[in-house]
Amino acid sequence: MRFLHTSDWHLGKTLKGRSRSDEHEAALSEILDLVRREQVDCVLITGDLFDSQAPPPESERLAFNFFSELRGLNVSAVIIGGNHDHPRRLLAIRDVFRLIDIHVRPEPVRPVDGGVIQLQKNGERAEIAVLPFVTAGRIEDAAKLMGPEIERFQGYAERIAAMSDTLTKSFSAKTINLLMAHLYVDGAQTSLSEREIHVAKPYAVSPQTFPSTAHYIALGHLHRPQEVAAPSRAMYAGSILQLDFGERDQQKRVVVIDAKPGRPAAVESYPLASGRQLRDVSGTLDELKAASESFGNDLLRVTIKVDKPTSGTADTVRDILPNALEIRLDYPRQEAEPMQIAGADPHDLFTRFYMHQRASSPSDEMSALFRKLYEEALDASV
Repeated sequence: MRFLHTSDWHLGKTLKGRSRSDEHEAALSEILDLVRREQVDCVLITGDLFDSQAPPPESERLAFNFFSELRGLNVSAVIIGGNHDHPRRLLAIRDVFRLIDIHVRPEPVRPVDGGVIQLQKNGERAEIAVLPFVTAGRIEDAAKLMGPEIERFQGYAERIAAMSDTLTKSFSAKTINLLMAHLYVDGAQTSLSEREIHVAKPYAVSPQTFPSTAHYIALGHLHRPQEVAAPSRAMYAGSILQLDFGERDQQKRVVVIDAKPGRPAAVESYPLASGRQLRDVSGTLDELKAASESFGNDLLRVTIKVDKPTSGTADTVRDILPNALEIRLDYPRQEAEPMQIAGADPHDLFTRFYMHQRASSPSDEMSALFRKLYEEALDASV
């Protein structure tokens, strides 16, 4: 059987207020082309289908159209919940998706309750063990749900290891054995675009947690494409777009796995070309203007070098570089003298602070606005 592993779509994600829907649609179309060309039997999606727990309708349209196309190609899919996905929202579509051979698992369950999905194709059987994301606060409940033999374990990582062991007991030399998991493997590289709370202790799971009997371990959660040193081939497919500037320079991809019972799997990465590149650029206004054509259609984070802040600089940069999403000013700053707060005039404190931040005095309009806001704050505190 042939499998395509993709992950962390984050449909609905914006960048500095800019929609990425067109890029997502192009990337999903590119993945469908790969499914057709490589004659894939099943698509594995390891979590974070959506960016938020209440995705906009456009994001749901993109997802449902993709799965409708899979149905037309007679291709199966398995989707597990990630930390961005709302379990109840995925649960709501589970039974409908099952009718088109799309298997949705929002939360961990015992093997007999759907924690292991059996897929029969081409005279072969695949055992697909699924381990959706579970928060540290709910790990105890998830462990109880998986069975009394797991309740005795303490700590997040130990319980995840026990759950993985329970889910993969049915792996044998006569089947194609896959494990899907949305979690943080200790030592793997993050991109600083993941939720920080979910890529730190206690969420770090040892790669030795994983079984040696798997043909392939499909991982989701980290956006950087990478292989993990584990007892079996284990890979983060990574996100399908550069979602934030922490992911700039990353080549996005999907992974195709060709697996047969009793043999090592053939694993190959396929780069994705649909998403726009994110780039950091810096220079003076003249330097940026001279280089503007070389930036192409990339989305930019711009650092402009100036002697001091002046009104309208950001607008000038956007006129030159329409794809500038973030603009920073780089100018000499003097070390601020310690301010004596007690007994000082509030307007004087504001003026000194403004001059330190902007290297110029506030305008008359700005000063008047500060006085007005300060007086309103005083009145509200009475």
